[in-house]
Amino acid sequence: MGAALKPIADHREARADLRQTHKTFSPGLPVWDRLRMTGLEAQIATALQRWSTLVLRLTLGIVFLWFGALKVFGVSPAAQLVQQTYSFLPFRPFFMLLGFWEIAIGCGMITRLGLRLALVLLCLHLAGTFTALYLAPHLFFLGGNLACLSMEGEFVIKNLVLLAAGLVVAGYQLRVPEP
Repeated sequence: MGAALKPIADHREARADLRQTHKTFSPGLPVWDRLRMTGLEAQIATALQRWSTLVLRLTLGIVFLWFGALKVFGVSPAAQLVQQTYSFLPFRPFFMLLGFWEIAIGCGMITRLGLRLALVLLCLHLAGTFTALYLAPHLFFLGGNLACLSMEGEFVIKNLVLLAAGLVVAGYQLRVPEP
């Protein structure tokens, strides 16, 4: 019977070791001390808190300015997709309007002039982008399966990240007037 109890005893020792490991990462160093930030980590976190939303706003602006310029200059790789999706609209004027719309978003993000308007334009633009999924699902979903995106579907769905970035910019970069 002693041999039968050995695995149980080994298991208890292993659990005791695990509990000890849980309490400390290394001998004598409590978890809360180990998890404290070092001076360098604290400086990095402070810099991230100070600069990350600015960098996010600027990069979001660059992306929209760039994509808009590609449309205005007639060299956008998205032209055919837009034409197929919004075939009921006159393509050239719509595509130019879309390009200038994106340039306006980009300029607003970069300069912060009219940032609220730029954020509204961003939300409207992305609503139009996501509407494409409804208007031409055959372009965005393989075999009608909503879980299977085509390359064009991935192109549209990644705009969720742009939407989230816009929300972060709105939450941290807009100035709330004093009451």
